Amino acid sequence: MATEALKVGRAWDDTFYEWTNDLQLGKKLVKPKRAPAAKSVWTGAAKPVRHAVEYKGKGGKSDVRARLLAVAKGGRQVMVKITPGKNGSMATVRKHLQYIGQDGEQPVQDQDGNTFEAWAAVDDLAWAWQHTGPLMPAQADHRLAFNIMFSMPEGTDERAVYGAVRATASMEFAGHQWVIGQHFDQPHVHCHVCVKAEGMDGTRLNPRKADLHRWRERFAHELRERGVEAEATKRATRLHQQLVKKPWAVTRLEERGTGTQSIANPATEKRIQQWQDTEQLAASSYARIMAALHQSDDAADRILAKELEKSLVGVQARKATEQLNHPKRDLERT
Repeated sequence: MATEALKVGRAWDDTFYEWTNDLQLGKKLVKPKRAPAAKSVWTGAAKPVRHAVEYKGKGGKSDVRARLLAVAKGGRQVMVKITPGKNGSMATVRKHLQYIGQDGEQPVQDQDGNTFEAWAAVDDLAWAWQHTGPLMPAQADHRLAFNIMFSMPEGTDERAVYGAVRATASMEFAGHQWVIGQHFDQPHVHCHVCVKAEGMDGTRLNPRKADLHRWRERFAHELRERGVEAEATKRATRLHQQLVKKPWAVTRLEERGTGTQSIANPATEKRIQQWQDTEQLAASSYARIMAALHQSDDAADRILAKELEKSLVGVQARKATEQLNHPKRDLERT
């Protein structure tokens, strides 16, 4: 037992990866391979592959400790999503840029910090996008830009959210033309970012699940850097079985009698089993992490262990462990 305790303590002190990969805390997700993209309309060369850029310190001791503390305290979960709209025409892109600026009522800023405050100014920005850098034809058979929304629950510091989104966009969309605008028309605090699909070096954005998860993690990290307790974990890995509150826009649509999803997504036996497997793996990981924290020489680690134990994560982890042991006890009785 002493040897095992020493092993656990050393693993915690030396690296967090083996204890947190199952929870995807600090884990670097790999995008699936795809067929090579077409040539760039800007450089004429084959479009290069953009490698994922992780935020500084990701997966390190201070980073994972901060993330575990946010989980223990029920830190607010960030939301990042690519909003509907294929943006296959310049008219659509121009319309969305005007939407970000609330038709001249809210200022928007580009990647260089230039501010556009009026309808005409944003229209000039759209013209510049179309005619400078990678070409943006009036009509195309591919996406010309991506519309992305970064959101936090009501009551979050608006300035912190704006700063975190801008810092995230500066790193994730480096080399691309993009604009950001903050809206105040809904309870949740959110910013809209529109990114030109092709970068100045010919690299084209190709967001997949791994990218969205990385954007969420960086957004949450930037919020924590600004004093906001935020986290970017999946419900299964934080052992949270309660359904996420519906977005304000969805609730409004339902109140009006408008359908928000034409075909329901059935909970098949396979999906249920996958959820249970993920939950059990998370519970086991949290149990090992809490054990390592309790045996640490650092008082801050031991305090964190107590915070985790009394949190929803600790309660759910104990329940999951007990449920796993029930079949064994039943077999012993027989």
